Amino acid sequence: MIGLTASNPSQAINTVSLLAYESVKQSCPANNAEMLVQGAYIGQHACMTQMQKVVFWLPAILWAAALFVLSAQPLLPKIGPQFRNVDKVHHLIAYAVLGAMVMFALRRAHNLPLPKAALVAILIASAYGATDEFHQRFVPHRCCDVWDWTADTLGAGIAATAFYAHESRRSTKTNR
Repeated sequence: MIGLTASNPSQAINTVSLLAYESVKQSCPANNAEMLVQGAYIGQHACMTQMQKVVFWLPAILWAAALFVLSAQPLLPKIGPQFRNVDKVHHLIAYAVLGAMVMFALRRAHNLPLPKAALVAILIASAYGATDEFHQRFVPHRCCDVWDWTADTLGAGIAATAFYAHESRRSTKTNR
């Protein structure tokens, strides 16, 4: 463990930054290490470690695990207002969150272009929804429903489209 002593916070930050730079410089080609120091986003950095990529995927993985746990329950408590097909709304929202998290991971960990990231995010969330519905065939009091899977896919599509629009608008503003 390295002990840091500094007379002011900015000096401590500069010391930590220098230590991080030296660490990156040892493991990356020179031009990539310089890009990092100049403020390049680490998600687009060529020397991103596998652990850094996992960190970007962790929210999507944890959310998918939570969905699996919920779908393994024979009976779920009723939440919110009750109306016909309320479960489709729940599916749409749950898979919109998953779609957004997958899209975030694809953009940051793999630097995929927006259109490709949107398509892949929808496909991953939809495929997960299909396997989740199949899994529910084996859970008492649950069933496999193609309309639930449709709501899953639609939710992922809405989230990917919103993420795409947000990122497009953001990159347009920075390119002015």
